[in-house]
Order: sequence, then C-alpha cells, then structure tokens
Amino acid sequence: MNPALVGVALAVVLGGVVASSARNARTAVLGLILAMVGGAFLAEPLPDSVGLAARLVGAVLAGYLLWIAGRDADARTGGSRLGWPAELLLAGAAAVVGYGSHGLGAPAAGPALAQAAAFALAALAVAPVVNGRDVMRIGIGLSLLASGTILVRVGLAGNPDALEQLLFAGLVAVLGGVVAALAVAARTDGLAGFDMAVAPGEHIRRRPDAHPLEPR
Repeated sequence: MNPALVGVALAVVLGGVVASSARNARTAVLGLILAMVGGAFLAEPLPDSVGLAARLVGAVLAGYLLWIAGRDADARTGGSRLGWPAELLLAGAAAVVGYGSHGLGAPAAGPALAQAAAFALAALAVAPVVNGRDVMRIGIGLSLLASGTILVRVGLAGNPDALEQLLFAGLVAVLGGVVAALAVAARTDGLAGFDMAVAPGEHIRRRPDAHPLEPR
C-alpha cells in the first residue's frame, strides 16, 4: 500500500468531516476544499497534468466562491447536531465498507483507497442533504456527494481521461457557484444566516441600493 496515498485518503476524509460538522461557514468551506483538492490526487498513478490541473482549478474556484458567500467571519451554518466525533466514526465505518467491497463482483482498475474515501464522503453527505435547513449546509453536502461520486468512478475504472477530468472540474465549479449565489441571496433576504424561507411571506424586502431621485 502506498503510504502517500493513505495520507491523501485520510486528508480527504478529515476534510469531509470538518465540512459536514463545522458550524462556522468558512471552516466548513475549508474542509470542503481540502476534500475536493485531495480527491484530485487520490489516484494511482496520478492523472495527467492537464486533467489534474483542471480538477484543482475547479475545486479551488468552487471553494473560493463559497468562501466569498460566507465572507463574514461569524457566518454560521447548521453544522452537525451530533458533533465531529460522531461524524468521524460514521466516515470511518463507511470507509471500511468501501475498502472491503472494492472489486467485488468485477475487477476494479483504480485504488481501493479511492473507493474507501468515496464511501466516507457519501456517508457524510447524507445528513446535510436530507436534514439541512440552510443553503450553505445543503450545498456543502451536495459538493461532498459529487466528490464521492467522482472518487467511486476513479476507484472502479481508474483515472479518467483529460476530457472527463475537465467535465468533472466544470461540474464542481458550477455547483460551487450556484450554491454560493443561493447562499448570498439567502443572507440578503433578512433571515438568520443562510436559512431558507419556508413561505414567501417570510422574505424581508430590502430597499433598493440605488435611491431614486427626488422629483423636481
């Protein structure tokens, strides 16, 4: 087993744990960036330079847009109700299942550690996607799920070609941009943090940024 690959897989899982459990929005985004950037290196051998660069650019761009959306240092998101120890145990159990099931039913061309990390990210994404009540938390859960899906592809079929890597990078970047735009809209609605409005009447209309000229 490649020790460097083990370290990358651990970094991906720990990043996912931070992203799914942190209540500070920027801390959660940093964990997500670590998981997405680490996922680009979780392959054996490493992808070609074009594909790797595309994945890194897509991950950093998505993270940067989410970072801007949580621009206030005290911006809060839902976080985990059980805390990071429970999330870590969940991720560890899912990683064991992913590692043990690698290659069952059909030969796998990619590393087992990629599938282990993929199962961990997918397990961590369930609670934010299903029970999330704010845009940022749901968006982070969807990003973790997308990263886990990409890693399952790598674990089963090996390295994608350059075009497929570009498509993955575009998916990650677009998802991050959409979530960031929705998060900014949620914050400007006047509700608490990134919370979604339950009914249209809960929206608080803002005054126009440009004040109209007084009639003469």
